Amino acid sequence: MNSLDEWRMFKQFIHSAERVWTQIAASPRGKPVYTVGGLDYTPLPEKYNTKRKISRIFRRYWGRQLSETMIRNLNLRLVKGKLCVPYKEIPSFPTIVQSLQVKANSPNQKVVSAVLMGGSKKVRVEYRFIRAGATAPYTIMKRSARENDPRYRLPGAAKTKAKAKPTAQAKPKAKPKQQSNGRKKLLKTP
Repeated sequence: MNSLDEWRMFKQFIHSAERVWTQIAASPRGKPVYTVGGLDYTPLPEKYNTKRKISRIFRRYWGRQLSETMIRNLNLRLVKGKLCVPYKEIPSFPTIVQSLQVKANSPNQKVVSAVLMGGSKKVRVEYRFIRAGATAPYTIMKRSARENDPRYRLPGAAKTKAKAKPTAQAKPKAKPKQQSNGRKKLLKTP
């Protein structure tokens, strides 16, 4: 494969990989809406109606950990026996590859830097592609710029950002306990 063909392949692969989460999250439009605990949910169509089916679709592009994170970030819920997603407006995410640069290149592993456009955003993302052998397809094992993207954000990442700095009124930290050198200390008697 020459470098131009490889560039086109990575460009299309990244575009498809970046779009797959939104395709699933936005797929149930026009379906009934169920309200549970004040939140609206809508059932997924049959081709996405189990976590296993969704995982298979994500795994075409993404490694296991990223696929699991993306599934978790869909906020799936079982309502009336149907797998549902929250019924809300899905924002436009950058998915169109504007530029691409291969930063590291070995036979079965590549690091690719891409500038993605879409919506009102432009973002630089670095991907680590890995494949099992020369004829096996590539899989994205790592993706940078995850903390600002709700599709790939790790659990608790949004919470840590929102934490306020401790104030002067905060409780002082307890003194660390002295580590024992293995001998038991005898108590002094009064």
